Amino acid sequence: MNVRSHSTTADESVIGRASRSVRVGGTVTQIERRARSDAPYRVQQFTVAIRRAGSVSLLLLYALGSSASAQLASPPTVSTRSVSGQFIVQGVATSARVTNPPNLADNNNYLKLEPALAAVSCERIKRALSDSLGDKSRWRGRIHLVLYPAQSADDGATIVSERFMDGWSYRLELPDLVERRRFVRAVVQTLLLEQAGRNASDHSPEIPAWLAGGFAQHLLMSNESELFLPPPRWAVNGLTINPTMVNARRRDPLETARRTLRGRTPLTLAELSWPTDEQFDGPAGEVYRSSAQLFVSELLRLKDGRACLRAMLDGLATCYNWQTAFLHAFRAHFERLVDLEKWWALQVEHFTGRDPDQTWSPAESWSKLDEILRTPVEVRHSRNELPGRAEISLATVIREWDFTRQRQTLPAKLRELDLLRLRVSQDLIPLVDDYHRLLSVYLEKRDHAGLTLPGSKLPSPGAKVVIREVLKQLSELESQREALRPQPMPVSAAQAEADLPKSP
Repeated sequence: MNVRSHSTTADESVIGRASRSVRVGGTVTQIERRARSDAPYRVQQFTVAIRRAGSVSLLLLYALGSSASAQLASPPTVSTRSVSGQFIVQGVATSARVTNPPNLADNNNYLKLEPALAAVSCERIKRALSDSLGDKSRWRGRIHLVLYPAQSADDGATIVSERFMDGWSYRLELPDLVERRRFVRAVVQTLLLEQAGRNASDHSPEIPAWLAGGFAQHLLMSNESELFLPPPRWAVNGLTINPTMVNARRRDPLETARRTLRGRTPLTLAELSWPTDEQFDGPAGEVYRSSAQLFVSELLRLKDGRACLRAMLDGLATCYNWQTAFLHAFRAHFERLVDLEKWWALQVEHFTGRDPDQTWSPAESWSKLDEILRTPVEVRHSRNELPGRAEISLATVIREWDFTRQRQTLPAKLRELDLLRLRVSQDLIPLVDDYHRLLSVYLEKRDHAGLTLPGSKLPSPGAKVVIREVLKQLSELESQREALRPQPMPVSAAQAEADLPKSP
């Protein structure tokens, strides 16, 4: 059975029923093939076109049965199964392993993979990814990790998706000495492919480059020391051990991204979706990984962001491009791709302009936001009385003011929210973004909701619908804001006694 695979540069996806090829740092080919479940050991031949170093070569790959494989001389291998059973890791036995390139063996950025230890790392990456997505579903597709002897730093990785009657199976081939970030990226991409393919029938889903790259960088920056299990170095009473002590405080996962993107030209949504080969190495690679991490992190911060990303992965099975699945999953936040592009440009601007050392405390941030959401007005209780000052809520402005006055006030609120975001505490950023998005959408919808006569306080029928919807959403945001109101610090008995007025 012939299956064609077209290799592309970077993480560019090839949309088609036959196959697709992607890049996971270095040379990575992803192949989709199909097999009849009633004859899984029959010889299956398929042709793969691989572009490498500017030239194209054709390789004939064979899935050989036991009789054919017996004729091929191969070094002894060992295999192990992970604790969940999803990963089966196979590699060359230690006694038969060839010496790794000396320039890589002592490089701390490279990870020496052994089947038993690689299985543990795969499970840890899987658990960290599931926690980030809030995913508690059970896996369906088994992943076979094959480790081959590394020859150079340019050794490629291959992800093969194979369709059987009872579902998909995945094969990930990696060198046994691999760069840490490439290992995490390859495993993350395979896990996302497995999750997205659980309901796929006619084609293996397309995983966007920014999603795999962003999550991989997020996991590395969040808990890199917990993802890898190094080989044991000591032997005590026949038991090999490798003690590891981690003495560090949890840092901001976006700290590296903040340093990288400050003063750099941020990547656009198109550049994140279809990166070039040059964007994976050197300084350009750092910019791409940091941009993808920031993009994924900001999506996770949206209201129901994790649920939306899970829905997107589920939707990839029925779509031939990620944009369709994305817009359907995030329809509560973005109606069109241009809305996503505007939102992303704003996130980058806010992110690169924020200085963690200049942010306010949660209590001060809440107070500043509360101040912006209130509007000062002059109030007269009688005709002959001097005007007094009062404050009204944002809901009162939208419900009672005519749109001409709102047009003068609400854009100023948006600018104040933009400035507030630069210094507000991290836990209030999503709420500030929600208020900003709500007011922006409201102004846009009111502009298209029908004309209102000048001086008239009665909105058009279309405007009444818009007002009713925004007031409902505003009420939900106010409930969230009230839940985040800082609690007053408890006063000790001694302090309370000291504050009492003294009797003469």
